[in-house]
Amino acid sequence: MLGRPLAPLAILAVAQISACAWVDEDAIADAEPLTIRATYPADGADAVDPLTQIDLCFSAALDPRSFGTFDAILSSGLNVFDTEVAIQLFPWQPPGGLGPLPDAPWCEGSVLSIRPRSALRPGTRYRVRVRPSPIGWAGERVDTDVEPWIELEDGTVEAYLELRAAGAPGDEAPARPEPPPPITLGDLYAEDGPFDPARGLCTCHRQPYGLARDRLDLSSPEAAFRALVLDPTPSSTGFPKITPHQPSESFLIQKLVRDADGEPLHAVRGSAMPLNGPMPYRDMALLARWIEDGALP
Repeated sequence: MLGRPLAPLAILAVAQISACAWVDEDAIADAEPLTIRATYPADGADAVDPLTQIDLCFSAALDPRSFGTFDAILSSGLNVFDTEVAIQLFPWQPPGGLGPLPDAPWCEGSVLSIRPRSALRPGTRYRVRVRPSPIGWAGERVDTDVEPWIELEDGTVEAYLELRAAGAPGDEAPARPEPPPPITLGDLYAEDGPFDPARGLCTCHRQPYGLARDRLDLSSPEAAFRALVLDPTPSSTGFPKITPHQPSESFLIQKLVRDADGEPLHAVRGSAMPLNGPMPYRDMALLARWIEDGALP
């Protein structure tokens, strides 16, 4: 069974972009090329839950604009199936979108998620074909000289993942469960939520006077909704603080993510938040899921 069912994933631009808006040549020179560290399901997996999504774990943060819908193809024989694709800047969903949220992120970088629009057909074998289109947050390219990338006779490079859906051919595909009520901003302020005043995670943004509150007022759910959701001003990365349904394209999430050295992501102005260290994983995941559910008040 699915854990928390996923809100519809945003369909990214269909054309591969040639470069990030903030490509840093020095950062690229110092950074390791992007590699795929793990996939879910694993290549060759048998008896895969028909409700799964296909996840590729990359070694570092990805630019959410760098992968298009047609850069990943799900097929079975000659049949090609409709999918949604999205990049999780950090993995706020469990592998495959299945089961409960883990206590820690299962992927050290970003996750490329390919979600079939309908359940997989029981007993059917599928192949996923992926192009090396993802670009690292600072402009790093995919290392296509290592597995699972393969150079074809025409010179193109692709990666393949094969799997078989659980069940026997002819079995009825399971229906997706009804989604729970969406997470609201009020839920984030509830007891033990990331904005719960008793926890003190965002104290600086609630002080009566101060630069932090002037920049982002989190003193109440109403103030936070005005500051986060109703303000369309682009940030230093070109994204607004909140892009409903698209956590990776929301500056709030970009501001919370740290690179492998614990530093803010490239082009994120100022320090990563919170200042005293990373926000607990479950709090970050709850914020991302709030945005994915529509960033409701």
